[in-house]
Amino acid sequence: MAYPTLDYLPSLTAQQLALAHPLVLEKPDQPSPNASWELTAFVYTSDPYASLDDLYSFTVVENATYSFYTSSFFDPFMITLYDAAGRVIAVDRESDYDYGHDVLGRFAAPYSGKMYVNAGWHQGSVSPHFGASLSIFADLDTIPPLTNTMTGTSGADTFIATKSADLVDGAGGIDTMVYKGKRVDYDIVKSGAELTVYSLVSNDGVDKLRNVEELRFSDSVTDIAHSDLAQALYVSYFGRAADPGGLKNFQARLSQFNAPSSAAELSARYNTDARIKGLIDSFASSAESNDLYSGDNKAFVRAIYSNLLSREPDQGGLDFWTGAINAGTLTRANASLSIMAGAQGNSSNQGKLDALLIGNKISVALNFTYGVETEGKVGAYNGLGAAAVSRELLKQVNASTDAFTFQTQVMKAVDSLPTSAGGLAPLAHPDAPAILLGGVDSLPSAFLYA
Repeated sequence: MAYPTLDYLPSLTAQQLALAHPLVLEKPDQPSPNASWELTAFVYTSDPYASLDDLYSFTVVENATYSFYTSSFFDPFMITLYDAAGRVIAVDRESDYDYGHDVLGRFAAPYSGKMYVNAGWHQGSVSPHFGASLSIFADLDTIPPLTNTMTGTSGADTFIATKSADLVDGAGGIDTMVYKGKRVDYDIVKSGAELTVYSLVSNDGVDKLRNVEELRFSDSVTDIAHSDLAQALYVSYFGRAADPGGLKNFQARLSQFNAPSSAAELSARYNTDARIKGLIDSFASSAESNDLYSGDNKAFVRAIYSNLLSREPDQGGLDFWTGAINAGTLTRANASLSIMAGAQGNSSNQGKLDALLIGNKISVALNFTYGVETEGKVGAYNGLGAAAVSRELLKQVNASTDAFTFQTQVMKAVDSLPTSAGGLAPLAHPDAPAILLGGVDSLPSAFLYA
């Protein structure tokens, strides 16, 4: 972890570090009822040459607060605190205590491990009757708890990330989690309904978030609302994860239209909302989807099953969906969302497996998109070669995949993205919405699904 050092003051040499006297902070035998500290160490000497040998080492705990007191016959020169490498990280102000005594108070340790303190004793050539002392006090109450649980209300809530492992449930409303670092300083991993966020550049805790719709970083905002639905549509219609720009644009459109978050609800809106219908239909003619779904309607339905469910449809399902498209009650632009909604709402054994698979593919696809952004590979995720990397990754996902443990494969795929598109056809333009696939006017309330 980065922390400030006072580089204008000399660092300790390797020999000085080796000769430092170790001190152990322990619980006091009789703690004062008014004291805020839990651990202490004390050293006293009447050695007339103590000022030549006043460097001590001790162990600190990150975020614990330490106070140092020193005394000698003449006013101590200066209390100097060093990190494990011997660099100066703090000194006392020299004017905040009585003559013959110095104090360096309320120092928060930036890490856990070894530190060094020079007591700065100043004895002069006096009788050894006049001793010198050093006291160290540790206040452990300033250490953040290992976990910090925060629960939202039914309205809009804002949570501030702490150094603890934050467990956050936003509950209702549009909720925001705020981080002090830049977006690229954090990994975001989705597994089911839970987001895991952890910092790459500091020792912040690993956060687990549920029902949080927005992550706000110092330089950008990551929208979580509609992310599952947007990714599901990329997977089902393009067979790949969304690029970061396309995902953000599509989520913004859905939010602008006050769209629902589930495939079934969106399917119902398709037939009653011209804006949603236009958004869905506008991608049906994209070059990428036409290349991926060439062929007749049976080939089209098989391709949706393959990309979304990683299997062939049984004959009943193939006949039903193909028949709906042939009859004109279901357009090709609507088919994928309808099949996805059917899978997510089906209670058969096969339907339950398909729903698990869709959820896992959505999570992995989102993690790929987030990884592209974190690793600075946005420009590299472009072209047919890059799309193939994402498609091959999703082919490895099954109903039992744990998205969190699968993250190693995700990051390997992100790292393998070509450095340039190599002149190949680009992915769908990030400013264009992804293909949304809506419902069928005359379908019964219970989908025929197989």
